[in-house]
Amino acid sequence: MTDTRIMLASGALFDILDPEGSDFTLGDVAHGLGRVCRFAGQTNRFYSVAEHCFHVARLVPVEHARAALLHDASEAFIGDVTRPLKALLPDYRAIEARVEEAIAARFLSPAERALGGLKAPPIKGADLAMCLVEARELMPTAPGYWSGLPVDPAHWERAKTTRLNCDRPEYATAAWLRAWNRYGHWLEDLQGERAAA
Repeated sequence: MTDTRIMLASGALFDILDPEGSDFTLGDVAHGLGRVCRFAGQTNRFYSVAEHCFHVARLVPVEHARAALLHDASEAFIGDVTRPLKALLPDYRAIEARVEEAIAARFLSPAERALGGLKAPPIKGADLAMCLVEARELMPTAPGYWSGLPVDPAHWERAKTTRLNCDRPEYATAAWLRAWNRYGHWLEDLQGERAAA
């Protein structure tokens, strides 16, 4: 039988067919996301999934920010597969969904998961808007190719002024981890304010 485990930067083994039983950390997620390039690496300069997630998190309400940081976290372990290829690989979609669920269960609170977790509508809207921003700045001009993205005008208004840093992997990883901690503190403050009201 084929070994379905990969070794992570921490030295832990991640089993693609048993993500729930795998030993992985938030550092493993951040490390992988910082080193995976968006758009299958076909960009005009390196732009990580970690930075993409960072920008998406900035565009959503704070109660969705940590889930937004994790919305593409499965790519830390199984790579950034292009949309057309995903559509051709139904088994991949099932594996991706299981990895996403294991990540959400490990790192998001029950309250964050109850708000829709990684698939919450504000995250999906911000994700699509950032995809359009990134495509315009990082990809060749192709009239009509990106126009099919169903980008909500409200999300576009917030996203269109985003400045892409195109950071080196280690910087993108560090920024992602700092954002995780910052949003965790803000979420605690928000929950405390709501409890006091």
